[in-house]
Amino acid sequence: MNSHTTSPSAAETLAAGAAVPALLAPPADPPAARVGMRFIFAYAFAYAGFWIACLMPGVVTLALKVQTLVGPDAAAGALSLIAGVGVLLPLLVMPVVGRLSDRTTARMGMRRPYLLAGALGVVVFGVVMAVASNIPALLAAYALYSVAANLIGTPLLAVISDRVPVEQRGVVSGLVGLTLPLGMIGGTFIVQLVSANTLLTFLLPPMIAAVSVLVFIALINDRRLSKEAPKPMLSISEIAASFWVNPRRHPDFAWAWFSRLLFVTAYGFLTTYQAFYLLNHIGSRPDEIPQQIFLSTVALSVTTILTSMVGGRLSDFLRRRKAFVLTSAAVYGIALIIASLVTGFNGFLVAMGIAGVGYGAFLAVDLALVTDVLPDKKNAGKDMAVFNMSSTLANAVAPAIAPVVLSIGGGSYSALFLVAGAVAIAGGIAILPVRSVR
Repeated sequence: MNSHTTSPSAAETLAAGAAVPALLAPPADPPAARVGMRFIFAYAFAYAGFWIACLMPGVVTLALKVQTLVGPDAAAGALSLIAGVGVLLPLLVMPVVGRLSDRTTARMGMRRPYLLAGALGVVVFGVVMAVASNIPALLAAYALYSVAANLIGTPLLAVISDRVPVEQRGVVSGLVGLTLPLGMIGGTFIVQLVSANTLLTFLLPPMIAAVSVLVFIALINDRRLSKEAPKPMLSISEIAASFWVNPRRHPDFAWAWFSRLLFVTAYGFLTTYQAFYLLNHIGSRPDEIPQQIFLSTVALSVTTILTSMVGGRLSDFLRRRKAFVLTSAAVYGIALIIASLVTGFNGFLVAMGIAGVGYGAFLAVDLALVTDVLPDKKNAGKDMAVFNMSSTLANAVAPAIAPVVLSIGGGSYSALFLVAGAVAIAGGIAILPVRSVR
């Protein structure tokens, strides 16, 4: 079976109400044209800003904010509620946004309107999170902030399919992998510098993201649709179809989706509960946490940087993706298992350095793999939004499962990280059934 087919199944066509892909005009910038350094660096800058905005609340600021609101005893449960429920709204919204962006005929392009809305939204709701005085207000603000962050991330993912030819996707995806550790280093460095000021810890990361998005919009031409192309009304059935890619018709996409779900769930255990791991398992003081998270981020990021670009280039050169995804997920899982066994902060830093080796290669090659198995290149925004649902859902699954694991393990964060390691390894194994990519 060819997973690159652009013809929707009968079920998908019936659900959508019409064969929408056939109505779309060709992109203004042919995907076959190689992208230059201007595009690559502007794209990398925008993606780094996205990571800073997306990750900083979950990595540092939310945990500390929650602890000040409810105290240390109730903090883990409250954080699980916010992190789990807070991502459900973008889970519902983003596939629809992806489909809308595929049919947007604005003069500025298909993706730019959503990038602008996201840039404004993260700044506004970052401030709201900072001033929230109770858990319900913080949860609502975080949910809307997550939607705004995804308004940046989902269109950026679609841009790879819009603009980047297959032979450059490993390199560009590797660069995306590189932006995550750079964003993490920059974000945690800024947060620990201004940790005494709650407003700045929540405001500066989204402001950086907004600037990076504006630079990308100013420098890069967007894909555009013809206004003359007839488009059906967005019906309820078509909205419902936005959440679905038929796994029987497109099994390679389904396996890539499931692999990312498992891997990001493992990553969610680490990022969401790292602060509590340091407080309860390592025995760190609350005032040490911002700096320790910054140091652990540096340890993970240095090795991530080394492997992300190398992994992407090697996968392009060897024309292989699956072996890289499997090996990198296994390395990352083993690192989390090591973290579950150490008893001091220095041991945790070593584990994070090993985790970065697997994390960088996984991000670089996994993203290249999924762009190779997209069901319909003309509906890249919708399909990449469906793929991105795996990450969003994982960020809800991790905090939902974590309290159960902690309860069974007697409150042990060692047990939580042990489970996280096993889940990451399973994510690598889940890529093996993919057939159309080596």
